[in-house]
Amino acid sequence: MASPTRARVGRKPDQRERQWQLGVLGALADDQIAQLHGEVLPWPWLLDQLHRHGRFGFENCLLIGAQRDSATDVRSYDEWRAEGRQVVRGETGIRIVSSRGNPRSVFDVEQTAGPSYEQRASRVVPGAAVSRLGQVASELGLYADRGSTWAYGGREDRRILVPRGLDDLAAAVFIAHQLSHILQRGDRMDDGVDQSACVGVRRVRADSVSYLVLAHLGLDASPMVFPAVKSWAGDDPRSRPSANIRAVGEQIRRVATRIRRELEAAPHAEAAPGLHRDSSQQAAAVSVDPDADTNRLLAMQEEAHAFFRGQLGVSWGSQYLADRGFSTEVQEQWQLGFAPGGRAALTDHLRDLGRDDELIVAAGLARRGRDGLLYDTFRDRVIVPIKNAAGAVVGFTGRRQDQGKGPKYLNSRDSRIFHKKELLLGLAEGRTMLSRGARPIVVEGPFDLLAVATSAPEGLVPVAPCGTAFGPAQLNALRAVVDVDKLGLVLALDADPAGRSGVLRTWRTVSQVEGPVDVAVLPKGTDPADLMHYEGCMTVREALRDVVPLADLVVDVCIERFGGTFEFAEQRLAAVRAAASLISEMPPAKIARQVSRVSARTGLPPAQVTSAVASAVSPEPPPSDRAAPVVPPQLPQVPELSVNEPQIRDGRRPSPSSRGAGRHP
Repeated sequence: MASPTRARVGRKPDQRERQWQLGVLGALADDQIAQLHGEVLPWPWLLDQLHRHGRFGFENCLLIGAQRDSATDVRSYDEWRAEGRQVVRGETGIRIVSSRGNPRSVFDVEQTAGPSYEQRASRVVPGAAVSRLGQVASELGLYADRGSTWAYGGREDRRILVPRGLDDLAAAVFIAHQLSHILQRGDRMDDGVDQSACVGVRRVRADSVSYLVLAHLGLDASPMVFPAVKSWAGDDPRSRPSANIRAVGEQIRRVATRIRRELEAAPHAEAAPGLHRDSSQQAAAVSVDPDADTNRLLAMQEEAHAFFRGQLGVSWGSQYLADRGFSTEVQEQWQLGFAPGGRAALTDHLRDLGRDDELIVAAGLARRGRDGLLYDTFRDRVIVPIKNAAGAVVGFTGRRQDQGKGPKYLNSRDSRIFHKKELLLGLAEGRTMLSRGARPIVVEGPFDLLAVATSAPEGLVPVAPCGTAFGPAQLNALRAVVDVDKLGLVLALDADPAGRSGVLRTWRTVSQVEGPVDVAVLPKGTDPADLMHYEGCMTVREALRDVVPLADLVVDVCIERFGGTFEFAEQRLAAVRAAASLISEMPPAKIARQVSRVSARTGLPPAQVTSAVASAVSPEPPPSDRAAPVVPPQLPQVPELSVNEPQIRDGRRPSPSSRGAGRHP
């Protein structure tokens, strides 16, 4: 349909023209949302628009960015006149929507001429930013504690405990992050040490507010990294990703505006209560806590890595790796090394470089024995470096010879820079391929990872936990790189009883992944490294192509464990109830298929299996709480809108234990 005739100059648009204009502006904003969702526009682009033009509202920030991306200071015609500046003749206004829902025009400073005016901007050093944010916390009834000299006696839930060792800029980000949580209705602060619960949309909201606060204070926020928008807003149209992006964007704008106003109202004092630490304290902290200097620890890891790499070619390690199927090219690609068998070969090398003993111990590279001497952590082992998401070496895992003494694999101990429950071996190396759409495959150990990396079909990137079961923190690390809710992931597990137990443990972690989660079931008693060693690359590749859905496997394991031979009705009922408990934890879209499978396996009617699942989802109250007979609830249907909708409320999917009667899983 053709657009209505434009209003003549000097004539107020009629209702039809106004609706047409609003429709065009709405379509323009929708297009910007689609570009954010499709990663055409990066999330920091939106944050920059909110920083410059947030007072006009979220939708208008999109409209301003769409029409004049370079705009820095946007005001109305009359506001510019009040500053003594005039809109240049012939300049086209930036069309936005007023608070009353009418189209209106605003102009960027570059579209005006006249005398200079006061720029509405501030710039502070990071230390002053920490103090000012501490004052904002105080105004909100909170206490920002960065190692104060006096004991805090207030409520712990009102205390922002800044982790030790953060520099001023990182401390400012941390405090702003916690203030964001506090100001979000129904949210709460993170633990100052373990922030594993701050994931998904909850993390995006808080980090985005931190970004805007830093920008308001004139500090550089560009190093901050954000996950793909689809990973938290949803990719399925039923999840209403556009509405989710709008809701989150407006929440971010509102909270950041609140903090900005508090910053502008706070006096610019040198330090806020609890944030000041005198130089003697800082010096004492360094002298008694060698972990305080993260950069020195990272530098030492790099020095140790270079030493290990130089030892590989003159040890048994290189030929051992080649015999396992890992050529010298693979050894070089993965930067493998070797730790000599002497008591303190690495320690002596680091001492020669000027490193003191306490720092060597703090880095996890040596330990002090009962005799007072230092002993290298890794001795007579092939060394695989472990890197963080940024690609820096933060620790190592060492593999002994097949007949050697001690544990098969030995990992660095946890330290300031190494937390094995949060790290995935191979994630840094595979980051580029994963970001381009490759699918992650989770294996159990370092040599399994090397075998899969050498042999896997195209489109699979291996990652491995560092000596732990694959857990929530590692899944979150994976989510930050790849959209697992779209691409899913693959698990490579042994088919023996231990491997099947591993299936059940891993299920608790990945049960709520929306994308396909498959399992490559390997021959009994083997793993990818064994297949590589004894049968070669082609066998590994073929084994990884033979996958089954994890949901199928975990339900089958549960049925076999609790149902036995199905000789008696009680066995079938026990199997159904056990399987129903697992099925109730699955995303709604996966439930119907499993109900049919369990019915077929046990011979019980689908309605009976459905009833068991429904009871697991919404258990009946105990008899003492019943006011009347309770009708057994029916299996919830797939929601019309989104299984992601709970994420928009608190950033986490509800656990099975938190699902009340009548609520959808």
